[in-house]
Amino acid sequence: MRARPAIFYTIVFFILLPIYFWIQPSIRPATALEQREESLLNLSGGIDAIAVSSGSESLRFQKTKDGKLYELVVPPGKFVPHDLMDAMVALLTTAKSVEVVSEDSNDLAQFGLDHPKSVLTIEAPGKPQPIKIAFGNENPTHTAIYAQIEGIPKVFLLGQNIEYYQSLMFQWIEGKQGKNA
Repeated sequence: MRARPAIFYTIVFFILLPIYFWIQPSIRPATALEQREESLLNLSGGIDAIAVSSGSESLRFQKTKDGKLYELVVPPGKFVPHDLMDAMVALLTTAKSVEVVSEDSNDLAQFGLDHPKSVLTIEAPGKPQPIKIAFGNENPTHTAIYAQIEGIPKVFLLGQNIEYYQSLMFQWIEGKQGKNA
């Protein structure tokens, strides 16, 4: 092979290379993809009480007077393990961010929030009004549930742990824990 074509192609390569990088769109790594996320709750002061209602059933647990544990106060005479109540509180107080699936939802039916499956009411120190979170349907992949905080038009996507804890609590109240409910 002669040197002349090799030199020509080398020169053309070095001329076209900067043009390629100039017109090539920048590609972000997968970790840099932006996802619309927001802080769910600002409960740095903790939680005083939580009420969960699902259909005609409801329960409420609150901090004991010494502030160390949570006790079930409604329905009276029923039992839910302390670690289950602590797990629910920890899940809510440590929630850093959630995915926002709708900024302003006029059609709550598509998320199952027109008739929520359950409603969680949180009383926290420093909050003048209780925080109410409505829970709707599962997402299509069945990995999370749709939720909306009362007074905020945004619809969030939350992990199913919170729904799982709620169902376990109701199983304990109904006496179905540890059985095929």
